[in-house]
Amino acid sequence: MSARLTWRAASRWTMVLSIALATADNFADPDLWIHILTGQTILSTGHIPRFDTYSYSAAGMPWRNHEWLAQVALAFSYAHLGVFGLKLLKLLCASITILALAIGISATGASSRIQRMSLILVAVALATQMQFRPQLFSFMMLSVVMTIVAIEVYRGGAMLWPLIPMFALWANLHGGYTIGLGAMIIAVAVLFIQGLGDADRKTSARRLGLVTLGCAGATILNPFAVGLWTGVAHSISDPLIRQVVNDWVPLPDTLLFMWRESKPELLQYAAPILLFAGFIAAVAVAPELGDAALIAVATTFIGAAFYAARNVALAVIALAIPLARHGALALEPAPAIKLGYVDPPPTTFSNEPAPALLAISALLLALVGGTFSNRLKTWKPVPAGAVAFMERNRLHGNILNQYEWGAYLAWHMGNDSRVFIDGRCELVYPDRLIRQYAIFFYAMEGADGVLDAFPHDFVLIGPHTNGYQVVSKDRRWHLLYRDETAALFARAALPIEAPIGGKVASTYFP
Repeated sequence: MSARLTWRAASRWTMVLSIALATADNFADPDLWIHILTGQTILSTGHIPRFDTYSYSAAGMPWRNHEWLAQVALAFSYAHLGVFGLKLLKLLCASITILALAIGISATGASSRIQRMSLILVAVALATQMQFRPQLFSFMMLSVVMTIVAIEVYRGGAMLWPLIPMFALWANLHGGYTIGLGAMIIAVAVLFIQGLGDADRKTSARRLGLVTLGCAGATILNPFAVGLWTGVAHSISDPLIRQVVNDWVPLPDTLLFMWRESKPELLQYAAPILLFAGFIAAVAVAPELGDAALIAVATTFIGAAFYAARNVALAVIALAIPLARHGALALEPAPAIKLGYVDPPPTTFSNEPAPALLAISALLLALVGGTFSNRLKTWKPVPAGAVAFMERNRLHGNILNQYEWGAYLAWHMGNDSRVFIDGRCELVYPDRLIRQYAIFFYAMEGADGVLDAFPHDFVLIGPHTNGYQVVSKDRRWHLLYRDETAALFARAALPIEAPIGGKVASTYFP
């Protein structure tokens, strides 16, 4: 690696500000409770759960948990430092993500001004996506992959072999390792085509191709062996998931829903979409295809982001490096950026912003975003009032629950209650169960039958959902509790005074 390939090309205080931006938004993801709960189980028993124990609808079903090591990391951090420990873990992943991208961007030879702009814009676009979930590790690993591939494309002779043990680790942290392999396969294919007329590209294609095979083989080193691939492949290919799970909904549908229901939420996608447009425009204005391998990866990932909203952050990471290069080619009149495995000209810092201003900005972002706080707000309202009501009245049993509340209930209700569904979704629950949940929640034909098909003791659902209308019209179910967030029904009327209406204060994890 060239001596000039360094994160300092963007200046250390730009790095600090970028990390502060990437970690400025903090909230508890709906699945955080079950991630930590599972991690605690692994730490206490020394074994990875292989079968479901949290639900009654899929009790005993096989569970190929591709996130087990990330869950251990989350549980360990929380056990020793509480919420602050979770934030430190997130800070570590975000720092490595930004550091890797800064090194990759420096390989483009763009000016320090372009490098700083690119890094800050990418950090802003990642902010809402960098939450407390196993995907953090995929963001970090993909950034390393894109940087190493970029060094090979721009300079040649990159140290590729460390990717092999990294993929062995990645396969135990999160199923996003398939995205990393996909990026490498695309890059190899483009380099191979370029290699038909360029010996250097042919060499790069051969080297990267061999390492890609090694990386794919390394992913078998996990507790589920080849079975891990089966579970991840099902998650990616199952069309039913795209109807039920918000993360898997196509980006245009997500934007349309937010436009109708909650326009302020659209802001979280403003920066990524602007980056997508900026990348396409920069390549169109400066269509130099020496880095066609990186352009192909970024373009594919942008398409994947429109296919499923959960891929937005991956697309931002994939385009970060080629965006800097083509941005420089488009905006700078005489950029001295050449491919052919030569060093770029020395980076200058004559226009570097005042370090004090960057440092103060980073500190303010950390304070406002709650980085130093030991409190963590929930993503959206959770049924805290209904759960407190059940605990006060010692109500336990099988709960037909709203999907995003499954992890919360598994944590708070303990072993005396079981949920119908939770965020593990396609990893545990058969398609027929997911379909039946969708039928009930969206009040489709046959919704009444779902109430009879399982041994539900309670129904816990949002009062503004179609599912609420289904159960409220069934005289066999009795309303026990309702607030602006959740309504609790029971099969039998109970001698309990039912609080109806009212407002529950915003809650914090856990």
